[in-house]
Amino acid sequence: MATYTETSYCNPTIAAVWPDPALAGPDREGFYWCYATDDEHEPLPRRRFKAARSRDLVSWELNPAGAECGAFPQPIPNYGRYRACWAPDVRRMGSAAWNLYGSLKFDDHQETGPDGHGIFVARSTTPIGFRNPIILKRGPGFTVIDPCFYRSTRLGRNFLFWGSGHAPIKGQELTADGTAFVAGSEPTDILSPDPADPDDRLWEGVHVIEHPTTHDPIVLASKVDTWKGPYRTYAFRGAPHPLDPLRSRPTCLLAENDVWNRCGNAFVLPDAIGQLWIFFHAVRGDAIIPGTEHIDAMGRRGVPLRQMCMERLHFDAAGLPYVNGGSPSSTEQPGPVVLRA
Repeated sequence: MATYTETSYCNPTIAAVWPDPALAGPDREGFYWCYATDDEHEPLPRRRFKAARSRDLVSWELNPAGAECGAFPQPIPNYGRYRACWAPDVRRMGSAAWNLYGSLKFDDHQETGPDGHGIFVARSTTPIGFRNPIILKRGPGFTVIDPCFYRSTRLGRNFLFWGSGHAPIKGQELTADGTAFVAGSEPTDILSPDPADPDDRLWEGVHVIEHPTTHDPIVLASKVDTWKGPYRTYAFRGAPHPLDPLRSRPTCLLAENDVWNRCGNAFVLPDAIGQLWIFFHAVRGDAIIPGTEHIDAMGRRGVPLRQMCMERLHFDAAGLPYVNGGSPSSTEQPGPVVLRA
């Protein structure tokens, strides 16, 4: 007989290099899955999007059987010259349908011009084993990265958002299965940076959620420099339609404290009883990835060691999300409630 079990956790929940975390599940075996960026600055072996699994959202098995090479067991067409699998977003679309959205730097990458980084979708019948990616869009530089899937409960329609590289965050409607843009649809700017303002010159890592009772859309986005900092996660009250420009002022959801900084690229998932948890990467102090001491990372020596942290997500009387203390915890905390068979 299945029973509910309470857990506890202490950040980081994944101590390995685990930037841009995305979560999905549980699957038919009761596992939650977590995926992350893999790029040239991280320890070998290279993987086509790192994957981990857990039964409680707290203790994670990294690179489990079948995912030793990542979420894609086979090579990705037009990908291999560079090592840049960035910012995945994985969704369970049905009992045997999983979609993985992600960003790639392709073999024919252009430093300038329209064929820079791009976003894609791939399908699988399980949480790993993705193949045959469909390229959805490419663009100049870093402007077409960080895809985020969103299904509007009110409209019963799917959308995809993306953006970085000092360009606007854009959105566009997806088909019912989430594998293509709706015919005749066009990208729409929903959030534009201000290049003249050093604190507002870049938005990225967008993640769209809904208020758990009102189903009002809420947009989470990060700025301004994931390597150098400060890098924080903000929340916007969504527009009436998912593709309308955001008009509300952002509120800071995750900021630095004495232990953690560069808190961004958030992803939200409910536990077994519907409590919402926010997962994100953060850097403990000035920790860097071992072996990167020689790299100049935006004026700092070494690439920041981004680890996965989590916090319970609450909502205030105005309907906006918050975490206790407004920053990552560093002591043991009550964790998600999960099902135990």
